[in-house]
Amino acid sequence: MSTLPIPATMSELDPAWLTAALRANGHISGEVTSAEKVTIGQGVGILGELARVTLAYSQPEPKGPKTLIAKIPTADPGGRGVAEMLGFYEKEVRFYNELSARVGCRSAQAYYAAGDPATVRYVVLMEDLGGLQLGDQVAGASLEQAKTLVGELARLHAHWWASKDLDALGWVPPINAPQIKFSALAYAQALEPFLEKFGDHLTGLQRQFTGAYLFRMNPMQDYFASGDSTLLHGDLRLDNVFWGSLDGQAPLTLIDWQIAMKGRGPYDIAYFMSQSIDPAIRAANEEAILKEYHRALLDRGVKDYTFDACWDDYRACTIGCLTYPVVSGGSIDLANERGLELVTMMLDRSISAIMDLKAYEILDRFEDAPLPTPPGA
Repeated sequence: MSTLPIPATMSELDPAWLTAALRANGHISGEVTSAEKVTIGQGVGILGELARVTLAYSQPEPKGPKTLIAKIPTADPGGRGVAEMLGFYEKEVRFYNELSARVGCRSAQAYYAAGDPATVRYVVLMEDLGGLQLGDQVAGASLEQAKTLVGELARLHAHWWASKDLDALGWVPPINAPQIKFSALAYAQALEPFLEKFGDHLTGLQRQFTGAYLFRMNPMQDYFASGDSTLLHGDLRLDNVFWGSLDGQAPLTLIDWQIAMKGRGPYDIAYFMSQSIDPAIRAANEEAILKEYHRALLDRGVKDYTFDACWDDYRACTIGCLTYPVVSGGSIDLANERGLELVTMMLDRSISAIMDLKAYEILDRFEDAPLPTPPGA
């Protein structure tokens, strides 16, 4: 636990608190004299509140940021409850404190990260990437952007594939860890309100497999955790991608690692391809993109993994990623226009991918399983 109090609201990130936080890791030696905050990412940071903070100091601070991005848990009770149950906030703090510098691809630098699980208070102060182009999931990725991202994912996944270093990351859970299996409870709670809000987007078959997936989710998570695992970003949607890096040395920078986990590499690819790219572009290019991903894995030392196995994993993970639009759609505030547009786009693309790949057929490989017991029950 941090020795500094963890702010509950953005207003508590005042100059005195920011001074202590930036001094803690040697970024400044003087004082923050002013901190102007502007809320950003409304409708984008579903599980967190974000603000850009412009700083002034009492003296020249060569290592002190002129601006930074502050992130705290969302005030929305639905999103906050899901994130708390699944341990997302604690994981993100640990990622920035312990892993970001060696993850295998470019991630945002954190100036300070701390949390208190007992009070569900967390804060991350990270570098401001506002000078870079942020991906827009509603607009969708271009073909070249998709190829670039999948290429970086191949580097990330190959770096951690079946690695002893991955095993040592005890705080990064496998995709079938008990706390992640509780996502089936979140799905169950979201399913009825999701169908009330978005049922008109679904055919009878699509309603059928959306419901059937609920009781196969946990067995599928066991499958995604079997075999050789790698480090997964876990929330690989376009709104979590900045194109380029501040030093100009990387083609992109990834943010929002709060869902990081261990599992089959194609999970990240399926999530991105099924929800962050136009269905026509995806359908025309996904096999070629997957072949390039697979080839890059082999070139970086991954062994005993055929393309047929990679493609099958991709199809299975595509329906596994239906979790995201259903849980988000069941808890979204319909007055949040950007969030509503985002969830609608995620859903329509996800369903399109499942249908094109006939990924719903994979549900037949798994038997229904009871939902996990709710925490505290």
